[in-house]
Amino acid sequence: MQTQTKDFRLNANKRKSLVSHYEDYIRNKKSKVRIAYDKARENFVELQPKIWELITQVVRKQQPQQDVDTINSMRAKYGDNGGHIHDDSCFYFTCPTDEKDSEGNTKTNSNEIHLDMKLDANVNNCYNNDFAYAYYYDDLKLHGLDADFEYKWKDKKNPTYYNTESQVKEFIGFSRNHNDDDKSKPINDPFWKHTIPVIGTSYCHSRQFQVDDITHSTLNQFRIAQQELVRTHEAMFNYINDKVTKIEQGLKSYTKYSQAKELFDKLNIPLNESMLDDQSTMALSVFSPENLADMLTDKDDEFESREAKIAHFKALQLN
Repeated sequence: MQTQTKDFRLNANKRKSLVSHYEDYIRNKKSKVRIAYDKARENFVELQPKIWELITQVVRKQQPQQDVDTINSMRAKYGDNGGHIHDDSCFYFTCPTDEKDSEGNTKTNSNEIHLDMKLDANVNNCYNNDFAYAYYYDDLKLHGLDADFEYKWKDKKNPTYYNTESQVKEFIGFSRNHNDDDKSKPINDPFWKHTIPVIGTSYCHSRQFQVDDITHSTLNQFRIAQQELVRTHEAMFNYINDKVTKIEQGLKSYTKYSQAKELFDKLNIPLNESMLDDQSTMALSVFSPENLADMLTDKDDEFESREAKIAHFKALQLN
């Protein structure tokens, strides 16, 4: 015997709950943009220790440890007059090549690469924390914080933006709360605390390390990996934001629960009236094993075939 769906009128709160339910669904499913983000993050995590080892080799070859030790001993004796040593995590590398211009004149291109290895890395020639928000995307979501706030409100920095920014920065450790144990902040993870003693001032552009073309290419892959993590985070936001905007607009014309139920059934998204209870924070039944499996295999974004899935992953590896 088929159960009759209880029908009732939708109000603003119930429409908001429907949108939240839909957003939870698309945020948790394995869409192509989510797979691309996961791949970008895994690629960065895999490269990071290898690049640190390579950078250490380059720096120590051009600035031998015995020279560093000598300056340290001179500083112990003469203070700043003994020379400059700086523990660095920001580096400039060059691989000069000669090129001819349109008039046949030869000029040297330095092919400079700037690698910033910190959590607040400058990866797109602008100083912001987009890399940190991308790297800790899941951690921020797990703690109820909005990792997308920069993209969501970048054109209208309202009080909500600044409040969210403050909460996110405090969680990561970019700003201090004296009531918290700063050691637990992501920014203090040993992962981000690596430094290499270099000879020179604290201004990292004042020294450049020349490398061969193979080393230059390897180092550049790491910079690309940083940029790709930021790019895939933004792409994931745009994907979710576009869909949420459309369903928000569409639901404005719905007056009955039955209309919403029909829509969600066609999208293969579990929905029942208890999820729209004004006192509810979205029933946990939506995350039951059966329903969660339905979410992760949503037909809207599935690969058409096994071959299509293989081709997609190959494309990710080539990028």
